[in-house]
Amino acid sequence: MVPKMAKKKKRGQLRQPPDPNQLSNQVRPSTPASTVEPVKPVEPVRPVEPVKPVEPVKPFDPVKSPSPVPSVIKPPSPAVSSVGPFHNFRDEERLPSPPVDVPEDWSKEVTDENNVDDVAEETVKDWPYGTDDKESQVHFFDSSLTRLSFEDSERNTSEVLATDFNAGSTQSADEGYGNISPTEPVEPAEPTDLAEPTETIEPIDPPELPERSPDFSQYDQLPRIPPPTEPLKIGDQFDVEKVIGAIQSGYPATQLRDYLSYYHKAETSLLKEHLNAEIKGFPATFFVAETNDAELIRYWIKYGGDPNATHGPLSFPLLAFAIIRGTRSRSQATKTTETLLRLGASPHAIPTAYYKQFDRDLPDSGPDDEDLYVIADGDKLWHTPEVRPRLVAALSLTQRYRLWQASETGLASGRERTLAIRKDAVEILGLQQTIIGQRLATWTLRKSFLVHLAMPRKKPLVLLFAGPKGHGKHTLANRLGDLLSVELGEIDYSGLKSDENSDLGSPLNNFLARKTKQRSIVYLNEFGKTTGEIHKALLSPFDQGEYTDRSGQKVDCSQTIWVLATNKFDNTISDFCQANSKLLYDSDMRSEQYNLRRQLHRRLRDECISSFGAPLASRITEIVPFLTFDLEEQALIADKYIMELETEIAGPVSQSADPDEDKLVGNVRLQIKNNANVCSIIARESYLPELGAKSISHGVDATIANQVISRYLEEGDDFSEDQAETKFKVGMNEDNEVEVSAFGEGTNGHLLGPRYPW
Repeated sequence: MVPKMAKKKKRGQLRQPPDPNQLSNQVRPSTPASTVEPVKPVEPVRPVEPVKPVEPVKPFDPVKSPSPVPSVIKPPSPAVSSVGPFHNFRDEERLPSPPVDVPEDWSKEVTDENNVDDVAEETVKDWPYGTDDKESQVHFFDSSLTRLSFEDSERNTSEVLATDFNAGSTQSADEGYGNISPTEPVEPAEPTDLAEPTETIEPIDPPELPERSPDFSQYDQLPRIPPPTEPLKIGDQFDVEKVIGAIQSGYPATQLRDYLSYYHKAETSLLKEHLNAEIKGFPATFFVAETNDAELIRYWIKYGGDPNATHGPLSFPLLAFAIIRGTRSRSQATKTTETLLRLGASPHAIPTAYYKQFDRDLPDSGPDDEDLYVIADGDKLWHTPEVRPRLVAALSLTQRYRLWQASETGLASGRERTLAIRKDAVEILGLQQTIIGQRLATWTLRKSFLVHLAMPRKKPLVLLFAGPKGHGKHTLANRLGDLLSVELGEIDYSGLKSDENSDLGSPLNNFLARKTKQRSIVYLNEFGKTTGEIHKALLSPFDQGEYTDRSGQKVDCSQTIWVLATNKFDNTISDFCQANSKLLYDSDMRSEQYNLRRQLHRRLRDECISSFGAPLASRITEIVPFLTFDLEEQALIADKYIMELETEIAGPVSQSADPDEDKLVGNVRLQIKNNANVCSIIARESYLPELGAKSISHGVDATIANQVISRYLEEGDDFSEDQAETKFKVGMNEDNEVEVSAFGEGTNGHLLGPRYPW
C-alpha cells in the first residue's frame, strides 16, 4: 500500500511564509515539510528466510516534534576604516544586535520609559533644536486623515475584530491572511513483502508563524530615543542612535543634509550600513519616516537609507508604515509618499488593488478578496484584515495616484542611474513623481537632461516649455530646481531689457553673473512676448555658453538650464489633444504615443521657427509639450487644492494689532468622505482648459471653502487663539452633489475614528 497524503480543499493559493533569505536579524524558519514520496515496490525475490513485516511509518506530530534551537543572525561587522570619523568606532561601541522577536509591548522593554522622557525633556530645554516642525506623535491607527467618520470607523473596526484571529485559527486564502496549519499526519504504510526494510522518514519541523494576530500597536509610537547631550558636530564619531535622538527632538533637515554629506564623503559604504542599522528592534529609517518630514526622509535615503526597509517577521514595509502613520495633514503625508516613491520605494509593497483604479473610492473595509487575488498580490503577510480599513482611510486620492504612477513607470537602466549619481542628479530619475499628469512633458525633460549630462559641452541646455496656461510649466521648472538643489531665477519678458539708468544691469545679467560657472535655472516667463532684439541677444549665450556684459566681463553660463515658457502654441496643442485624446492618455498605448510625440514635436518646431526665427529655434535643445488635463488629472488637481485648504484652516487663530494681518479662520478640521467622487464632481463642473488648474481652484473655493467659512462664522461668540476645534464633513448628498455639513450629536467630538486622541 502506498502511503497517502491527506489533501485539503482550498481556494486560491495559500499565503507563503516570508522568504528566509530576506529575513534580517531574525530567526530563520526551518524548511517546510515536503511531500513524502511513496515507497516504490521492488521485484519480489525468493527469500532464504521469512521477511519480517516493516513497521508502519509513524505519523508526523507537529506538537511533539522538537522545535529547532533559534540562532541569532548577527550583522557582519564592518571593516575598520582608515578615515577619521569612523576610525575609532570600536566594536563595543557599536549598536547591539537587535532582538530576535519583536516585543508585543515596547513599554515592557523600556522599563524606565518615564525616566527616558524626563531626561529627553531636560536635555531639549538647553538644546538649540526646535521640536514642533515635526508631526505630533499620534497613534498609528489614528492616521485616517480626513477620510473615515467615527461611525464608519467604529463599525468597520468591530467587523474586523470579530474575525477569528486567535492562536491556532486557520483562515482560507480568500480571507487574506491565515496561519498555515501544520502538516497533517501521514497515513501509516501497510506492511509489504519487500527485500529490504524501508527507512523511517524523519519529520521536518514546519515553519513557525505568529501564533496570533501581530501586535500593530507597536507602530503607534516608536521608542523614544534620548537626544544627545550636546549638539551633533561634524567630525565626531558617527553614532546613528544619537542622530535619531536628535531627529526626534527636531533636528532640521538642512543640518542633517550637511551632517550626512560629510560622512558620506568620508566612508560611503560604512555610513550606509549605519543608516540601515536597527535601533530598539526597528530599522533606523522607520524613525525618520515617523517624523513625516519629506526633507528629512529625502536626505536620509539619498545618503544610504533603504526606502524598501521592512520590520518584523511579517516584513511590514516602510511605505505602508509611512502611509498609515501620516498625520492629519494630508498634504504633508502625500509629500512623504511622493518622496519615498521618487527615491526608489517599490509601489508593489502595497497591494495593487488599492491603486489600480485610483480614481474610484474603495470600500471602507478595504478591497474585496476577489480583487486582491485577481491582481495576484494577496500573499503579503503583513496585509491582515486589521490593516485594510486603516490603509484605506489613510490613503488619499493623490497618494493612490502616486502609487499607480510609480507602478506604471519603468525603472531606470543601470547606465542611467550611474550617470545620474556621478553627475549629482540622481533625483531627476523620479521627476514624474513631482507633478500631476504631464507624462509626456516629464518623460521628454528627463530624457533630454540625461542626454545633456552624458555629453557635456559648452553649449547649455535650452528648453522650450510650450502649453496652455495653468498646466504645470512653472511647477515643473520649480520641481526641477528642487531635485537638482539649484537656484531658479524667474525673469519676466520685461526684465530681459537692460535698464540704462542702473549700474547693475538687467535682472537676467545680475543673476547669470552671480551664478557664473554654476548650475542654475533661468525661467523666462511669457517668452512669446519677447522681441527680435532679445532673440538676437540670446544667440551667443545659447550657442557658446558665455557672453560679455556691458562692463566688459565675461559671464560663463554653460551650466545654466534655460527654460523658455510660452503659451503661444496653445491652439496647436489643444487641437492635437482633442484629435488624439484616446491615445495620448492611455498608458497602455506607449508605442503609439511615441509616434504622436514625434508628430507634435514637428508641428511645434515649425511654429517655433515662424515665431522666433530659425537662428533662435535651431539653438533650442528640446521642445517640452504640456497637454490639457484629462478627467483623472482634473480630479487630482481638485484634491491638491482641497489639501491646501485643509492645511490653511487647520492652523491656530491669531489676532494682530494690524487687522490686515489677522488670521481669524483657524482650528478647523475637515473630513472628506468619498474623496475620489467629491474631487471628480468639482473638477468636472469647474475645469476650463483656457485657465487650467486655476479654474479648478475656483471650483474648490465655491463648492467647499465658501460653505465651510460661512458655517464657521455662524458658530461661536468670538475669535480666540485657544478656541475649540470646529469640524466639518464634506461628502455627497442624495442628489450626488458635494455638500458640507457640521458634525452632529453622537460623534463624541471624534472626526476620524474612536481611537483618535482629540
